[in-house]
Amino acid sequence: MDTFTLKSGNNRGHRRVWIEGTRLLDAGLVKGTALHRHMCSDGTMRLSTARSHDTDKRHTVSGKGTDHPILDLSGKWVTAFIGDHTHFTVEHLADGGTLSVTLIITPTTI
Repeated sequence: MDTFTLKSGNNRGHRRVWIEGTRLLDAGLVKGTALHRHMCSDGTMRLSTARSHDTDKRHTVSGKGTDHPILDLSGKWVTAFIGDHTHFTVEHLADGGTLSVTLIITPTTI
């Protein structure tokens, strides 16, 4: 398990969650990987390679070539999710049994 905290940015007046490079590679996420987003009742967001709910929204890891993946999430829903917090914490969970990768994202203030 790996945990790190990043600052939330802005894009066209809305908040942004941007994760790139080795942080994604270390989690096993490369350009083209499909991630399923589930907003949890505890205020966290779960992004997983395994679909867990019928209402999950789908996102795809983009990138510059194979060695620099980018996860860029922005919009009104990110603004609502981040709220008044300035940062977000990412916890990487790997499930060796199902070979799924999950990122748990939590808004935070440093």
